[in-house]
Amino acid sequence: MPLVKVYLKNRIGIDKQSIAINLRNIMQKVLHVPLQDGPVMFLEIEESNWFMPEGWDEEFVFVEVLMFPGRKKETKETLIVEFTAAISQSLNISKNSIITTLHEPHLDNWGIRGGKQASSVGINFDLEV
Repeated sequence: MPLVKVYLKNRIGIDKQSIAINLRNIMQKVLHVPLQDGPVMFLEIEESNWFMPEGWDEEFVFVEVLMFPGRKKETKETLIVEFTAAISQSLNISKNSIITTLHEPHLDNWGIRGGKQASSVGINFDLEV
């Protein structure tokens, strides 16, 4: 059950729904998650609250993916590469202006299905892809 947060400086006229659908499709293809999984949230930061270090592109985008652990290194690399390409194309920014981080808390640290630890309930998809 990946959860995606996209942090970016406030932009006018971007199709966030289309980007979210594209990212969700990538997760389904790469991570083999069920169709109903993969919420995508956009956190748009006002320009007055967006401070990049000198020399950094002002249009930087930061992507955080919170997901169950267990995927192979190659799978995670594919996810990062495909997310970067999709966001770069959608926002018309350089791939070098996108940083993606993957967070994989142990299943004991996930509360799902009414507050049960994910480690104690059956996960209905393969994590070892």
